[in-house]
Amino acid sequence: MKYYTRGVRRRGDTDQWEVRIMHKDPITQEEIFEYRTVTAKTKKQAERKRDELIFEMERKGGALHSKLTLSEFLTSFVDYKEKCGIVEPSTIKGYRYEARQISHYIGNELLCELSIATINNWMAQMTEDGYASKTVAKPFRLLKQALNFAIAQDLITKNPCNFCKPPKRTKTKINALTREDRSRMLDLARRAFPEPLAIAVELALTTGMRRGEVCALRWSDLNDNGTISVRRAMGYAEGGFYEKDPKTFTSARTIPLTRYTFMMLSAIKEDAYRLLTRLGVPQADPYILGTQELDSRPYNPTLLGKDFTAFCKMNNFHCTFHDLRHTFATFMIGSGVDVRTVASYLGHSSVSMTLDVYADVDPEAKFSAVGKIEEAFDNDSNEALSLLAQHRGFDPTGEYDTEEIPGAHPEAERNRKGFKAGMGNFTLSAQSIPFTEEELEDMLATIRASKQKKAFSA
Repeated sequence: MKYYTRGVRRRGDTDQWEVRIMHKDPITQEEIFEYRTVTAKTKKQAERKRDELIFEMERKGGALHSKLTLSEFLTSFVDYKEKCGIVEPSTIKGYRYEARQISHYIGNELLCELSIATINNWMAQMTEDGYASKTVAKPFRLLKQALNFAIAQDLITKNPCNFCKPPKRTKTKINALTREDRSRMLDLARRAFPEPLAIAVELALTTGMRRGEVCALRWSDLNDNGTISVRRAMGYAEGGFYEKDPKTFTSARTIPLTRYTFMMLSAIKEDAYRLLTRLGVPQADPYILGTQELDSRPYNPTLLGKDFTAFCKMNNFHCTFHDLRHTFATFMIGSGVDVRTVASYLGHSSVSMTLDVYADVDPEAKFSAVGKIEEAFDNDSNEALSLLAQHRGFDPTGEYDTEEIPGAHPEAERNRKGFKAGMGNFTLSAQSIPFTEEELEDMLATIRASKQKKAFSA
């Protein structure tokens, strides 16, 4: 930060001199005046000390003597982001919420006095208050970004967040519906055709679209070749929902529809346009799930979430609307669809993201994969099991004779009998004995000595 001098004035007949310094606020560009006191005999000495003071302030950062609190700085930072228009309004809304979270704990701290210990204590306190690691990490990232901006504006000299780590993020378990539940849900949705909620469930289960993408679909997005294009989404800001670009560049995509889904949507579109023509209402490009008049209103995503929650309670489902996207990805990967194709359906920015989220969510696929492991070898598993039974003393068929030894442990007795039965078909040879002649003689000597010792004790 650059400082400018605005004069030096002696205070009465003392050696105290008042130094007037000005700088511009890095965010608002407003001129801010500060007053400092130096001790000198003459005006020339006072001016020299003034220059030294300015040099020290510029070297150590503008917040060195500032009374700017962290709460005030974060508010100015988010306002600056909003005025620049470089982030979505929905993101700005999230920034303001996270800034309030930070300010609730450490908002009164001076920006110039913010330390590593202060930040670590703040995150520890949030964790103690019951916040999840993900909830703590989000405001931490905002604070780190804001403090980097403060360094660029010469407000501080270092970012204490660079030396702190948020709580370790725990991977949230994916909640995907079983085959039985997803089939039952799809059947219920198709029976409720053409209700907007039923269409939304159909699209989510068969395309993996996000809630905001489903609500933002227009009839122009339905293509004659049996596909549907995702060109926009619904975002939420201070004034309510608004139409925005998809979440990422790859989120703008074209998705093939199932035959039923395409015919169902085509029928609804045809009926809607026929009714508008009969009523003499001008035709535009309404939302698929919204009202069909000229000034179409979309299906509110929040209302969709509430309607779906009520639907789940009535029909004994335990999931959120976003879990339908997880369900789609899970059964696609479990069915053997390559991950790159699944990623393109979901609009993920990379295949690795799809793998990170869904690689470990289908236990049925894991068990079915065990058969693939044995198919990779030419060895006979049944023959190997027979050999194992002969060496380990059990019958792989699970059949045992009924003769019992009094006092023997049941498990040991079964193993003995199984081994005895297995030896009936086992040919003993020198190659089958895993010991040398000397080792066998040592074993026999040990057994004889043990028997003699017992006999002597008796």
